[in-house]
Amino acid sequence: MAPRDSENLARLRLPSWRSLRLPLLLVLVFVAVASTVWAALANYFLVSRDPEAPVDTYLGYLEGGSSRQVLAPLLIGGDRPLAQLLSNGVYRDAANRPQGHDFVGVQKHGDHAAVGVDIHLGGGSTVHREYTVEKVASWGPFNDSWRLVERDNAIVDVRLPAAVDAVSVNGNKVRPNGSELFPTDPSDPGSPARTWQFEGLPGGYDIAMPEDSYLLASEHASAGISMSDPRSAAAELDFTASPHMWEGAERAVQDAVGQCERVLRFDAAQCPLPAELGGGPAASPSASPSASPTGAPTEVPPGVSNIRWELQSRPSLLLAQDDDDPLAFHAVRFRPAVATVTWLQNGRQHSGTVGFGIDVTARTTGEDLDTDVQLRSTLTERERASQRS
Repeated sequence: MAPRDSENLARLRLPSWRSLRLPLLLVLVFVAVASTVWAALANYFLVSRDPEAPVDTYLGYLEGGSSRQVLAPLLIGGDRPLAQLLSNGVYRDAANRPQGHDFVGVQKHGDHAAVGVDIHLGGGSTVHREYTVEKVASWGPFNDSWRLVERDNAIVDVRLPAAVDAVSVNGNKVRPNGSELFPTDPSDPGSPARTWQFEGLPGGYDIAMPEDSYLLASEHASAGISMSDPRSAAAELDFTASPHMWEGAERAVQDAVGQCERVLRFDAAQCPLPAELGGGPAASPSASPSASPTGAPTEVPPGVSNIRWELQSRPSLLLAQDDDDPLAFHAVRFRPAVATVTWLQNGRQHSGTVGFGIDVTARTTGEDLDTDVQLRSTLTERERASQRS
């Protein structure tokens, strides 16, 4: 190594600890002082130093429709487990919720204070409330703060005929959590009825079925939590078949009839036939070993070909709710449908008519529809009576 390189290396040696102690100490002191000053300033501007401050923040959330900002902290620090939390949009559309407030007095009692406030509701009325706040002591340069002790949340029970995929609350689609659905009657484990619980704040809740559901609310249910006396509320919702279900069931009936009218794909087991071909209204599934469950023969007689099946008339589709399963609906049997059938037998053209019933079962939990359609050759007494009249 050249002498010049040795001199340069000597100059690059690390300074001693003695020479670094003072600069490092000054840096450490500066960082500590700056952090303390910043924290003190943040504490000064952000901490609720006045008893009214936490109440003002809380009511501001209610007036802005920010229900989650009110309820989310209670998930870990509340007095009881919370029911399902709904979105801010649901509460923002709640009727008669707080719209403004005015403080009217504060009474301090040691580490607690009673804050009086007049709350103006959306319906035009004003409610006087007193909220209790407590002082939270801080150390060092930090300010003591005040914390709101109670809030106005309460559980809303919605009784349903059965569990569904979604409901509408204040016009917003909500999916009930499975953990918040309970048997309405615990003593009857076989009952499909369920009670859904969600956490509510002061205001009104309009409960129905979503517009795109296969179920339609028979009547909107309503529940309200009073601002002056917040207590649990309850509502009961019943539903029936919606226009979407009627349309889906109607399409299924048309598909079933259309399959019989397709000449190249005629299915004797699914399509009712006249008495001349072994079918007809008087046919019974037990009358022939070749009959299908619907009463139609599974095979046509020998020598029969070129069967053409054409629907002439059918009753309007009327869906009635099942007595045991509120999610299932059946077509009302009040008169038979009629089809004209032509065929060739031993080279000769024949024709006949057949009356048959249309059995429809549609079941849904709201978003998906399962439909079963059967063309039934055996008529009910009511359908036969309508033929004779």
